[in-house]
Amino acid sequence: MLGARGFKTAHPGWLSLVPLTQSGLGSIAGQTVAVKRPFHKVFPSVESPLYKIGRYSLADEIPKLFREANVLYWSNSLLQLTYAFIDRCIASSTESPPFKIPHVRFVDAGLALSYSQRGSKAPAKAGSKAGSSCAAYLVEELIEGGHDEFVKFIHNMDSNPLLDYNDYRYEVALFFAFTQHVQYIKTGGLAFISDYQGDFSPFCGLDILLIITSR
Repeated sequence: MLGARGFKTAHPGWLSLVPLTQSGLGSIAGQTVAVKRPFHKVFPSVESPLYKIGRYSLADEIPKLFREANVLYWSNSLLQLTYAFIDRCIASSTESPPFKIPHVRFVDAGLALSYSQRGSKAPAKAGSKAGSSCAAYLVEELIEGGHDEFVKFIHNMDSNPLLDYNDYRYEVALFFAFTQHVQYIKTGGLAFISDYQGDFSPFCGLDILLIITSR
């Protein structure tokens, strides 16, 4: 297991789609991914600080993961809205900005359903499926380095950057605060992305790969 934080466990996995997608998640066979599943804490006693991982019923599990996937979908849209605003401002200006603009994106992700296989002795009914769904998962592009490499830039309960002025990548945390202002104004105060956290890409110093958590 990669870890258990908040309300999801994360496990290593490999994804092979048929046919392969043209790009992103599922574009290569045997792609390494993080497989996430919601859980709840089961305490053996009131006094015990230790807990066991409990799983939800499928009827409760699927809506939770659909909500998580929708959060990621809309977060991507809000981020694209922000960059479109930045591009328009730069295009209408006579001078280039005196600083570099960070390039960030969210991990590619998708929902996966696991189906039980019908036993060979079970009679097949007309029009019935080969099996019934037994579990649901959120499959995400794997961030190399794991949670130990993550940087939390802005908490979901505070609009101020978590990093101090002298911290590495403080300017990126300020950029995220700026994106929140743009998103809040452009949506008429309806929505903005919070709980910015992610990992720096090893290929480019300004590229950041983000994860999203729903609240």
